[in-house]
Amino acid sequence: MQLSAVILARVLGYIETFDLSPRGTIFYPEVVPQIAERYRFQKFPTSIEEFDESKGIEFHEGKAGNKVIQKFTIFNTLLVVETRSSTDDSKQIMEEMLAWGADKLGLNYKPGMINRFAYVSDLSFYSDVPILGVSHAVTRLADKTSKALSEIWQEPIRYDPINVMVGHDPLSRKYGIAPFSISRRAEARFAENKYFSEAPLPTDMHLAMLEEFEADLKRI
Repeated sequence: MQLSAVILARVLGYIETFDLSPRGTIFYPEVVPQIAERYRFQKFPTSIEEFDESKGIEFHEGKAGNKVIQKFTIFNTLLVVETRSSTDDSKQIMEEMLAWGADKLGLNYKPGMINRFAYVSDLSFYSDVPILGVSHAVTRLADKTSKALSEIWQEPIRYDPINVMVGHDPLSRKYGIAPFSISRRAEARFAENKYFSEAPLPTDMHLAMLEEFEADLKRI
C-alpha cells in the first residue's frame, strides 16, 4: 500500500462555547480579527450575520507555525479544525488556539475542558492487492454481471467491486458515527489501483488499519 494523499484530517472538540465566556464578555467583532491575524486566515467573518454559532463561524486558509489550517469553525457545542497533514496536527492546533485564546482574549479555558474528541480522516492510496474483492461470492457476482451485460450490450463490459463499507446500526445511538469506507478513487481508472477511504479515526490509526486490511487480504 502506498499513500497518495491526506485529503482531510478533521478534529471535532466537544465543548460548549458558553463555558469559554461564562459572563458573555467575548465580543466577536473584536476577537475575530485577532484570531484571523494570529493564524493568518485569508477568509473570516466580517458581518454580524456571519457571527452565528448555530450555523458555524468559519475561518479559512490559515497557518499555525508551519502547519496549514484548511478550516476552523466555531459552533455552539464544538470546535472543528481541518488540516491536510494529520488529525494529530489538527488536535494540537485546536488546543494551542484555546491556550492562546485564554492568554490573549480572556477565554475561560483550562486543559481538559474538551470532554470528547471525534475524527474524520479522508485518504487516497494505491494498492496492488484487489482490496475490494473481499469475498469470492462478490467477485463471482461481478464476473456474472460482466458476462450478462456484455451479451446485452454486445460489447465488452467489465464490472468489479467498487466499495467496501462497515458501520454501526444507525438506530443504535442518537448521533451517528461515520462508517469506515473504501472505494475506487473518483476520476481514476480501475487499472490504476487508486482508492479513497474515509474513517471516523485519527489519521495514523486509519492508515494502520488500511495496511492491516491489505495484509489480511494477502493471506486469503
